[in-house]
Amino acid sequence: MSNQEKAQQLKESMSSMQYYTNPAKRRKIDFILAECASLFANCDSTYAARQQAKYKEQELLGQIAKLDYHFAIQCGYQQAD
Repeated sequence: MSNQEKAQQLKESMSSMQYYTNPAKRRKIDFILAECASLFANCDSTYAARQQAKYKEQELLGQIAKLDYHFAIQCGYQQAD
């Protein structure tokens, strides 16, 4: 695959992601990602606390997939069907 073909494929995949075309969805997704980051930044060092943070993170990443499925796949938060 040539570089030009790769660039075209990337452009097509980005246009299907509402993250790049819908400012309201972008704000929601950015807010959720910030929440995910703060989960671990403010997490206790115990195993149980980390597991709880990981569980909550998966819930939040699921919300991103509901908002923009293609963005979630591209970022690795969701597996393609």
